[in-house]
Amino acid sequence: MPSQYITYMIIFTLGLSMVIITNNMFQTISDQFRLNVAEIELTQILELIQMQIQQTMLFYSDSNQTIEQQFELPPQIGQRYKYSIEITNSTRNQIILYGVSSNNDIYKSVSFSLGEKYIIRITDSSFESTNLILKLLIEKNVNEITITIS
Repeated sequence: MPSQYITYMIIFTLGLSMVIITNNMFQTISDQFRLNVAEIELTQILELIQMQIQQTMLFYSDSNQTIEQQFELPPQIGQRYKYSIEITNSTRNQIILYGVSSNNDIYKSVSFSLGEKYIIRITDSSFESTNLILKLLIEKNVNEITITIS
């Protein structure tokens, strides 16, 4: 009888261990899947902002203009994955968009230029995903462009 009890305990312990290992494995896969989805969504938003800035410079060629654009983001993006987007420039001509998740798991960066003839000034601004409306303000004065994001 004691040997049967020990055998049952060993089998029970092995079974319980397998359940725990399988659960942890699926949890890890699920977390990685969520991170991948968040990274794709953040990349798409950064590319959207880049495209809008570039298109604005193509469509509006007048020397003095102020263009304000608004993007309505899907509510689930800000609720599932909290992130912030910042805009800056390292040189007079280059624009850099940074996107980072609130827990710093995801970090994306996109840099681009509008050409040598434009001098870019970036106001210190950022966008938080808890807001569903992303505003992009582009002020053009001859060949000097000021960009604000909020």
